[in-house]
Parts: sequence; C-alpha cells; structure tokens
Amino acid sequence: MKPAILALLALLLVPVLAVGSAAADPLRVGLFAPSTPFDGTGARLEFATKLAKHIGGDDAVGRVYGKASDFASALRKGDIDLAVVDATYLAASGGSYAVLAVAVRGGDTRGGWDLVARGTVDSVLALKGKTVLVPSVGGREAAFVGEAMLGGELPADFFKVEASPDVLSAIAALGLGKGEAAVVPSGLTLPAGTNRVVSLPAVSWPILIASPKASADVQARAAERAPSFGGSGAISGFRSGTADAYKSLLRRFGRPQRRGPMVLPNLRIAVGDLIESRAFKIDPGDAKKYVAR
Repeated sequence: MKPAILALLALLLVPVLAVGSAAADPLRVGLFAPSTPFDGTGARLEFATKLAKHIGGDDAVGRVYGKASDFASALRKGDIDLAVVDATYLAASGGSYAVLAVAVRGGDTRGGWDLVARGTVDSVLALKGKTVLVPSVGGREAAFVGEAMLGGELPADFFKVEASPDVLSAIAALGLGKGEAAVVPSGLTLPAGTNRVVSLPAVSWPILIASPKASADVQARAAERAPSFGGSGAISGFRSGTADAYKSLLRRFGRPQRRGPMVLPNLRIAVGDLIESRAFKIDPGDAKKYVAR
C-alpha cells in the first residue's frame, strides 16, 4: 500500500480512536458529606468506590473530599461525573443541581436533627454567647443554625457558630469541652454529660447529583442503577428523588422580615358619634291600623 494512502488512513482513524478513548474513560463518583456519620475517611472512600463500581463498572473510581472548596472546584471543572453530597451543603450553596437519587439511612430519606449541649443546659436561651459546633456546610454554618434550623427567631450573633470537619468531629470536640453545644443529626452516640436541648427540623440525607458536564447517558444510568445499590453503615441505599430534597431546606435560609404594626384608623365608632348633629323623626302613623277587628 502506498505511503500516501497509509497516511490518509491514519488520519481517518485518529477521531475514531479518540472517541473510543473518551467512551472508555472510567466513571468518577465524588463524596462530600460532612454531616453524614461515616466512620472515618476509609469508610467514606469505600462507600464512594462501591457506588462508582455499581453504576459504572469495575474501572469506575470513587473520590472523597474533605473541604467544600475542593469539592466545588472538582464539580465545576468536571473532575467528577457524579457526586453524593449533603443536602445541607446543596441548600447553603444555593445552586441548582440535577438530582438523581436520595440516600437512605435508618429506612428513611430524611432524619431529624438536635441541638445538644454539655452540662445541665435545658434551654436555647441559656446558650447565649456560647460556642455551637456544626458539621461544615461550606461557610454558611451560622445561617444554617440560626435561620434554617431555628427559624431566625434569635439575633444573628446570639451564638458563636463554628464549623467542624464532619459530624463525628463535632461530637468529639463537644465531649472535649471545645464547645458548649452542637447541632447534629439525631440518633448518634453523644459524649457523657451531654443532653438534647431541643429537637430541630428534619433534613434529607445525602443526595446523588450529576456534574454539570456529565452526559445524559451517565445521568440516566445513575438514576436507573442507584436504587438497586446495597450499602451499609452510614448509607444503606438510595431512592428516586427530586430537587425538593434540598430545596425544602434552601427555603428555610433567610431571616423573616419583621415589620411593626401598621397605623390604622380606629374603626370602633360609638353610636353617639354616628347620630350626633342629626335629626330623626319617627312618624307614629295611624294607631287604628294596628287594632284587631
């Protein structure tokens, strides 16, 4: 075969090889879930890898992110195709995400939260000026506690809200006296000498979302296969879900508008005010008309 023909065939094969290589790229699943009680980084990586392989095959990979900034960068750049993310982070970030499924823990896709404290504290008001620990939500921890969980009823500076790397770190720090209280999911083992002060609204468990650069095929495959995933530990599986899994929490961010009473005229008018300076005459009529015959 002539060299010119061989060169032409080589040029024609380059796009085909490139497409084949792109199609063979392994699926990448990221995990950023500080509020979910995984038993350490190893358990997080094991979960992410198992889910990635369940959806994308044996060559799929799982990745774990410990910082919100690192996760946001990976999602934005397309370094991951899918991600399992805390609903608290998704709501706090205020973005719009393609929701493919919602995690299940304890047989449900939602779980309650508690405000817990050390000592004999039995009132939220007793924690004024105290340090309250909360798993990271990407920089909006104070708004999460004061607005989304407590309804904005307290001043913005009522607590000193501090972020912990994850929920188990927050509980451990509380036990070591590095804070007076913590806002954490319900049902976790608490340090000795702590108690629940108040129950807080329920929040969705982590949500499986698609990267903005994920193909329609990847999204469809993930939505189809996620519900059959069998996990263990922090997350036992997934169910189909919608964006309301995190947007219901997003709507709780923001302080209610406080307005003073409007100035209205006094509508309670006495009868005397109505008839003052008016003359009334009642015609007695003919009394004979009312006499029975």
